[in-house]
Amino acid sequence: MKGDRKYIFILVSLTVIMVLVQLFSPKPINWTPTYLPNDKAPFGAYVTDRLFTGFFDTELIKNNLTFYEFADTLPDHVNIISISDAFEPDPSATKVLLDKVANGANAFISANRFGGTFRDTLGLFTQDVYFGGLAQPMNDQKDTTDLKIISPISKKRGYYYELSNVSFFFSTDSLFLPAFIISTNAWNKPVTLRIPWGEGSILLNCTPLVFTNNYLLEKDNYEYAALTLSGLPKQTTWWTSYYQVGRLENQSELRYILSVESLRWAYYLAIIGLLLFILFEIKRRQRIIPIVRPPQNTTLQFVGTISNMYFQARDHKAIAEKQITFFIDQARTKYYLPTELNDSFLESLAKKSNVSLEDTRKLFTLIQFIHQSYGISEHTLWDLNQQLEKFK
Repeated sequence: MKGDRKYIFILVSLTVIMVLVQLFSPKPINWTPTYLPNDKAPFGAYVTDRLFTGFFDTELIKNNLTFYEFADTLPDHVNIISISDAFEPDPSATKVLLDKVANGANAFISANRFGGTFRDTLGLFTQDVYFGGLAQPMNDQKDTTDLKIISPISKKRGYYYELSNVSFFFSTDSLFLPAFIISTNAWNKPVTLRIPWGEGSILLNCTPLVFTNNYLLEKDNYEYAALTLSGLPKQTTWWTSYYQVGRLENQSELRYILSVESLRWAYYLAIIGLLLFILFEIKRRQRIIPIVRPPQNTTLQFVGTISNMYFQARDHKAIAEKQITFFIDQARTKYYLPTELNDSFLESLAKKSNVSLEDTRKLFTLIQFIHQSYGISEHTLWDLNQQLEKFK
């Protein structure tokens, strides 16, 4: 167990480091359109929420319910807001919405496309300008992907947005419902309509991205949002995000597993079994085998120690004598020569070592000088070492 502590420490340290990295690393920007009034992401509607609250100075009730679900609690004279990519309420929700508007409510619905009973009742359809063949270069536009919105009630010539999907309204019904055009695009196609319905009215818009943070904070585009929303009276407003994000519930696989009783118990048993396995396997199955290290060869360390002793004593002659003795012994054992230092020995050593006779005599002249001296200098010791190296 003691030997496992370092592994446990490493595992815990790595886990802590991973958690800290996740906590302090910069969060990636969420570019998914949510249109949520509390979302500060680029395609959230936080700025629209602040703009609406500041402009109307009325109560703003936010929820994630369908029109059918809050039909009983919704008063008649209120504003209803929904911003989404697609607006396709079921027949019951469509009936509640249209009945509330007919009784005096006002609705603002913004979506790229409309469907279901709501679209069929109003007879309105949307089409993309690219599929409609309208996306041609404009003289006063920077790029063909720019959307230019023109509002008759605005003093500006237009508001520009770099949108990837640009839709407009059209109708296939000859008995087209009476609709007032609030704003158009650069191709003079309606993008915002006001349709009277009973005692109230419906504001329809097909460019929902215009009401997101990313575009409202650019230049003075907030003016267009303010002008469009000004078509609603100053009264209590209900804003539902259901038709874009649904219930905002966790839709992960784990949520489904925990929602089914049999899968939930299987998941619990798997976790308990894994914990028991770790608990029992954390103990070693046999004793630790001690490591027996082989004896170390300390000859080099010993030689170094003795050399340092002689060097620190500055006894250069003693060191030279040891080197000479070692050299003579090598000459005897390697070249099989007698150790009598005469001319015959010098000639034999020069031939067998392939060193000139002159250098050999020079070496032994230096050796004789060292033997006869009481002490030698460091330079003499260095010279002796250099000459001995020639014989190696």
